[in-house]
Amino acid sequence: MKKLSIVFSILIVLSCNDADDTAQTSIVGQNISTLVEPIQTNNNYSSTEKEHYVVRNNQIHLNKLLLFIGGSFSTPQNYDRICDHAASLGFDVISLSYLNNVAAAPLGSSSDPFIFDNYRDEICFGNPVSSVVDVDALNSINLRTVNLLQYLKLEYPDQNWEQYLTSSNTLRWEKIIVSGHSQGSGHACFLGKQNSVNKVVMFSGPNDYSTFFNEPANWLTQSGATTLDKHFSLLHVQDEIVPFNNQVSNLRGLGLLSSTEDPILVDNLASPYLNANSLSLNITAISNHNSAIGSNSILPEIWTYMFTSD
Repeated sequence: MKKLSIVFSILIVLSCNDADDTAQTSIVGQNISTLVEPIQTNNNYSSTEKEHYVVRNNQIHLNKLLLFIGGSFSTPQNYDRICDHAASLGFDVISLSYLNNVAAAPLGSSSDPFIFDNYRDEICFGNPVSSVVDVDALNSINLRTVNLLQYLKLEYPDQNWEQYLTSSNTLRWEKIIVSGHSQGSGHACFLGKQNSVNKVVMFSGPNDYSTFFNEPANWLTQSGATTLDKHFSLLHVQDEIVPFNNQVSNLRGLGLLSSTEDPILVDNLASPYLNANSLSLNITAISNHNSAIGSNSILPEIWTYMFTSD
């Protein structure tokens, strides 16, 4: 079947050149950010793809990787605000460039009960099972992350990127927080189902709700490798892209909420937000769907809680 397709100080921009590639590095306070083209990590990637956004704190090192996966049609640098904040806390951060031009939520009208399962599997791992995306192993989230880490290990040997790879060059999931926005929140959750990760942190999702069957996607309700106490979610109650009630149903299907629970509204609360794992906003924003990763002044404290809570 054919498939369908924070920081302080003044910004200093440096160019780091060698014979084969060019990486643009910026320094803001303690954070060092680098743009890496996928083709620099493997010659088989397209030269027209958006760069990975990599941020590292040059003084504080938690020795944990935050792998951030953006939403549909986004670019990695769209998430510089939340990634820079995570780096300021001491996380090593990657905002990944990947194939994200097929949105998740519209797939809910399909009569295929495994439409979401196969969509997530193919994008995350490159298994040829989906009828709506065409992603091979090289272009999967998994292997793109491995290739980027191998590149960083070679180019920046003093930064200890190899700690996130095993001796056989697979990901050391126990040291990785998988996080994402919108479509990316679902990928983060799916990765946490398949692997025992350090934590799953979801913004504006997951959005895999079947409007055909009026229930969460099959994969959301299955048991997973990462325990539920390591899952965190932040939604907006007036999300204009995916109905809040559908998102809540997904969290209930996941097991993060009981059948009678709703996410805790945190607009006027301070950390630790009643120690809840499922949070919601009702703040004013240009885009409610994007508000969880936006510029509102209450967000950095919420992000810190979600990324650092045990």
